[in-house]
Amino acid sequence: MSNYDKMAAGARELFLGYDQEAIIRRWGLEADEDYLYLRYLSQPLRIGRKTGLVEPAAPGAFVSPGAVNESMILFDALTLSDPRPVPEGVWRSVSDLGGIIGSGHSRLLSHEKEAALFAGKVPLLREACARFGREEPGKADVSFVFPVFGGFEVWFRFWDGDEEFPASIQYLFDGSALRFMHYETLWYLMGNIIDHIQWHIAERR
Repeated sequence: MSNYDKMAAGARELFLGYDQEAIIRRWGLEADEDYLYLRYLSQPLRIGRKTGLVEPAAPGAFVSPGAVNESMILFDALTLSDPRPVPEGVWRSVSDLGGIIGSGHSRLLSHEKEAALFAGKVPLLREACARFGREEPGKADVSFVFPVFGGFEVWFRFWDGDEEFPASIQYLFDGSALRFMHYETLWYLMGNIIDHIQWHIAERR
């Protein structure tokens, strides 16, 4: 088991120690004896009430391998705030929400490695994003807002590369982001958005 998988297993164990009835009431979740049901990045998912496992709740729904990212994100969001946080409706960059220490910030925040996956594929990327988000007018080549969970949204913007600049990605978060999840969890979320985009692209091929 990788360290990543161990972290997810630890998160499941911690989640199972919380009062699930309180979580259901706070977030208005549907639930039965076996599962909690919710929507995450427009996907219908369920969480096992005895296992903590995050699974698709309908045919065609997607979770990443082992649902590691989904587990880390959803358990943090479900248990962080009481009462339930309210979105502000103001967009902020990740650097505005918390501190990033060290050099090379601009490269880190432009997500060059992830953006290179979609270089020269603007129509394909736009089609994939449309499957789980809404297009938002802007200066970027691809611009979509994704509903994450409980009213919290992320704005994904992609600029294709040219002779002078490589392709780049920017994420903007609702100003209430740190009431929905810890700063570190935002990085899991950004990675999981890439997982979802790649899956939707693969499904179209």
